[in-house]
Amino acid sequence: MKFTKLTSAALTAGTILSILAPTATFAATAEHDANANGGTELPMSDNTEVGISFGDNTDNGNTGYLRLQMVPHVLDFGNHTEFLSQYPTFDATGHNVSIDSNDRHASYKNTDTNMTAILNTDDAKLSEVKGKAWATVVDKRITRENNDPEGETAKTTKQSGTWQLKVKSDDVLTATKNGETINNANLLLKNTAYGRTADVFTLTNDAQDSDFQADPTIDDKDVSTITNNVSLSLDGKGEEVLVADAADSEGQGANVFGWDHSDINLTLPKDSKVGNDIYTAHLTWTLYTGVQAS
Repeated sequence: MKFTKLTSAALTAGTILSILAPTATFAATAEHDANANGGTELPMSDNTEVGISFGDNTDNGNTGYLRLQMVPHVLDFGNHTEFLSQYPTFDATGHNVSIDSNDRHASYKNTDTNMTAILNTDDAKLSEVKGKAWATVVDKRITRENNDPEGETAKTTKQSGTWQLKVKSDDVLTATKNGETINNANLLLKNTAYGRTADVFTLTNDAQDSDFQADPTIDDKDVSTITNNVSLSLDGKGEEVLVADAADSEGQGANVFGWDHSDINLTLPKDSKVGNDIYTAHLTWTLYTGVQAS
């Protein structure tokens, strides 16, 4: 009982002392007084950027009434345990066709996210190419202002069409570490799909397209010549392969050509010798009109 009383008395005394103690004061730093803060006024601020993106939204910087607006930036055929001569074909999902057990990672960069981008769009006119790897040619020449005089010899007019989209191999598949090559590989883009829209700005999100208005009464035909299966030998010899050919009065607006990932196939020769390395090759896509300036 005595212990209890002493404890109680001590607590009471402590409480009294706390109440009677003088209130402490702390020095503050005045705002808008640089001298008080070592030469820098308060308040002070900093910034945070919050970002998220979807799909392949990289702008290639091309401009003009007629332009190549988009091509597949990466065709990703994955990472695999080994090369099996009986299964020499891979698709752009990162899958070794006809054998699941040889797939290690969906990306050739050894990650589980495949980098073959797809087109995201709600435009009903592009439903055939939605969800596919894609290339786009924009033809806005109905809005051209600097035309040649009218007539059979005119070379620069407001008429859409008369262009060709082609693609070629720049080099062979080459190892990034030791430079060894896989010769005579073949790239095949099968079952080319096509869509065309007048809503160019919504597709491209490019300011240069913001004021485009299609004229549905003229030059309003789809591109008629499209290569169904685009086959390229990755030999670096520079032989161009036709993807699409727009005749006169075809292709007003944005023309989109698309391929399912499973329809993009890379086939290696069955006698290929491969090491533990990353092999890459490059393509060049070119838009031509075939019309020469005077």
